Amino acid sequence: MPMRVGFSAFRRQMLERDLVAIEEMLPILGVEKVILTGDMAAEDFSPDTKIELIIVHDTEYSFGRRADFFSYHLPCSVDIDTLVYTPAEFEEMREKLPALGKAVREGREIYNA
Repeated sequence: MPMRVGFSAFRRQMLERDLVAIEEMLPILGVEKVILTGDMAAEDFSPDTKIELIIVHDTEYSFGRRADFFSYHLPCSVDIDTLVYTPAEFEEMREKLPALGKAVREGREIYNA
């Protein structure tokens, strides 16, 4: 799909505005660490660029339910994807899951309590 001239800059502004609002909420939600991944971390903006976050949070929710909590509590006007790990899971899985390890290496840490 052709992109209008200037749309990339506009999309970037939208995403960065939402990311600032998200960053302000993280201490309130008790998050330990957050890593921005994907196209936004790579600064590759297109019409479908979304905010992709790896969140380390001490929780008792099952893995499948954790993202629901953050979808509800994080202010965002654009698409947001979250993968939420407990601290123990994060330490173990970043060595075992190549995709998670790559995301951690190439992503941008935006919060660390």
